[in-house]
Amino acid sequence: MRQFNGLQLNFETTELNVTLLVGSQRQLADGLPWLHRFASVLNCVPNAVVLGVEHRALARQVESAMQQGNESVTVDRVAADVDAVVAKMDTTKCRLLVMVDDVDDDRLQAAVFERCGVETVWLSVKAPPPEREDHIFSLDDPLHAMTTTVSRRLLGISPMLQLDHDWLQQDGGPPDADVEQALRLEQQRCDEGDLIWIPFPESPSHQSQYGVARALLHQSSKASIALVHAKQGWDRSLLTQVRYWASHVAEPMDRDARLELAQSLSEGSQPNWEFLGLISAAAMLAAFGLLQNSAAVIIGAMLIAPLMTPIMGAGLSLAQGNRPLFQTSCLTIGIGFAGGFFSSFLFGLLVRAVQTPVVTAEMWSRCNPSPLDFCVGLVGGMAASYARTRSHLSSALAGAAIAAALVPPIATAGLQAAFGVWEVTDHGWPVFGPLLLVSVNVLTIMIGTSFVLYARGLRVVSSASGRTEGGVAKVKDNKWATRTTVLLLTVVLMVFVWMLHLERLFL
Repeated sequence: MRQFNGLQLNFETTELNVTLLVGSQRQLADGLPWLHRFASVLNCVPNAVVLGVEHRALARQVESAMQQGNESVTVDRVAADVDAVVAKMDTTKCRLLVMVDDVDDDRLQAAVFERCGVETVWLSVKAPPPEREDHIFSLDDPLHAMTTTVSRRLLGISPMLQLDHDWLQQDGGPPDADVEQALRLEQQRCDEGDLIWIPFPESPSHQSQYGVARALLHQSSKASIALVHAKQGWDRSLLTQVRYWASHVAEPMDRDARLELAQSLSEGSQPNWEFLGLISAAAMLAAFGLLQNSAAVIIGAMLIAPLMTPIMGAGLSLAQGNRPLFQTSCLTIGIGFAGGFFSSFLFGLLVRAVQTPVVTAEMWSRCNPSPLDFCVGLVGGMAASYARTRSHLSSALAGAAIAAALVPPIATAGLQAAFGVWEVTDHGWPVFGPLLLVSVNVLTIMIGTSFVLYARGLRVVSSASGRTEGGVAKVKDNKWATRTTVLLLTVVLMVFVWMLHLERLFL
């Protein structure tokens, strides 16, 4: 637990888990090192399910073995029935199911391996998971590419060896000959601690190597055997891939980095004179570029605008359900908007005093917002927030993308107000059009940022209790964040409809 900004937080590492199906103490002892290895490589939470609802003593032993640090682990029990096990895996956030071979449960394990909707590894354990490539085998050349993919994904290392080259009987060959050859090769070529992968992309029982795999699983004398079945329904597969991307490809930040970023965004979202001065200077510079039709000067204004931090702070508050941070961030955004508008307004009055004001093409281009402008804020906000969570990426460039969506329209509105340009023309709607564009971009940036920060692990597991401890109120739930996000999405859709109306009006 960590305290931050008046909240007691418990950051999640990931929502996905790797589950070990346990039916005996031997399966627990043999499978636990493999469970932790798979979970570590996949960046998932290790989990266990006890086979048999009556096995309370075994469940307590599993809980004790799974316990890490000071955090207790709750172990579920499931009926020793194929349908019950498959349903359990399909209704949980299981990334990978691990089973350790047991002769007494052979039929059940075979049925689960065939039918389970999540990726399943069926193990015969002779030693802990190997650490080197020269201890990992594939069956033969045709299966080597698939085996390499599976091994990299689950162990983080590739197989270097084949049990033999292209030796399995493909069509019409005697299966017993393959089984005998497989057992002979395993005894001759493998040493203690080696592993043989046998992957199945489709229904295992219909594959030519299934008989060989089952024989090795039950009769291997030296090497561990791992049968892997990754076949899933299209809907379950799509959901798993989305979760895998969120938790592995864009893996959550570590705990210290998350807390540091949350603290940085909270501090940067506080209103201060430095922020007001920078946004005012950026708006004046953008106003000068707009009057000169100079894209280079406008880009320079984007680089000094400090708008990214408070908007990301608002997105973080939605991801965490942190209402005080949301209020503070919105206040800072409002101050920035007012400072940018009035500084560009004063700059416009100065220009009006020394020359005849002219509304340039750069200014008119921001007076007719279109539905495509949604993409600028949404993509820019997501890119900026992702870059901020990755230390090796430059958040300044992404911040410029956000400023590009906000500073020039604010400056345009201020200049047009100073010039007294209010009437609607064929070019667009002065003052109101740029302000509408700014509003859309702020909302889309905020929403996109909240989604990315949530996926990167900056979220809170809220307590079901409403009690207070040490004067710090626990977050009862995330209903406020959900309602606020839905409200913002509704407003964005309403603005989208209004933009469609404006687009038709000015065609």
